[in-house]
Amino acid sequence: MIMKELNWQKGVVGYAYANTFKGRKAYDWSVETTVYVKKNCKRMGIGRVLYDQLEKSLKSMGILNMNACIAVPVHEDPYLSDDSFHFHSTLGFSMVGRFHNSGYKFDRWYDMIWMEKIIGNHEGQPPEVTFGQWTI
Repeated sequence: MIMKELNWQKGVVGYAYANTFKGRKAYDWSVETTVYVKKNCKRMGIGRVLYDQLEKSLKSMGILNMNACIAVPVHEDPYLSDDSFHFHSTLGFSMVGRFHNSGYKFDRWYDMIWMEKIIGNHEGQPPEVTFGQWTI
């Protein structure tokens, strides 16, 4: 797993990470990504900075696909919004699937959507992925 935190004057305000998509060799070129930003620090560009740096590092390792699994509300909800879907869309992710009632949190069921971003070339045999650390 690759992870980076972003520290500002208020301490850690966000982090992003990538982990294996599947545990088999055939899927080495795909990762599942996540970004979290402190609630009172959203819409300040922090998530974009983290994801931009994560993507840059993943490309340098030979990763070709970034995948994100996102909980989404089915109806208006006091705990969850579509913000993550819109954020990922802005960064170039496309929705590729939806699972109904697959996530349970805040004492309720949520749909889960999968989004993907292709960040590399898929022609011919890809070079081996070189996993490593990254920094901002």
